Amino acid sequence: GADALWSQGIDGTGVVVAAMDTGVDVRHADLSSSWRGGGNSWYDPHKKTTAPYDPSGHGTQVMGILVGGSKSGAPIGVAPGARWIAVKIFNDAGSASYSAIHLGFQWLLDPDGLPDTEDAPHVVNNSWGLESAAGDCIQEFRTDVQILREAGISLVFSAGNSGPRDSTSVSPANYPESFAA
Repeated sequence: GADALWSQGIDGTGVVVAAMDTGVDVRHADLSSSWRGGGNSWYDPHKKTTAPYDPSGHGTQVMGILVGGSKSGAPIGVAPGARWIAVKIFNDAGSASYSAIHLGFQWLLDPDGLPDTEDAPHVVNNSWGLESAAGDCIQEFRTDVQILREAGISLVFSAGNSGPRDSTSVSPANYPESFAA
């Protein structure tokens, strides 16, 4: 139903979407023009790189679903008018430490480190969760989520891949402050 919203002029224009994932390939034809760009639009706590990249492609696929444009012939994203920024919480081997995730949440609160500028995202997508603890509510990131929500930032998390059985949601998707998908 995204096309029905687009016909009403609702396409994400004016919104900044962030992703905490494996990275994003800034050279992707449907994503390159919507990257906000600059030092406040990419954070890599592992290698401290200055340009977005994605060794696995997962984060690029997710960002395409969120804000992908139409260079390929048809819009591939729900909000092709939005701009994007990203945090590479997973290292190149595909692992994410709790410390890298905490650093990512902190960076998203104030990407340029200047509290007088408004550069935080409106929405943060997290296509990850603590899968090994499905059904439990692990509080590790709850304060991070609460602080970002208090700042007016919406957070979307993967509810997990263990369903459809009962008690298979994962944290942080199962926090009351999170939106689970």
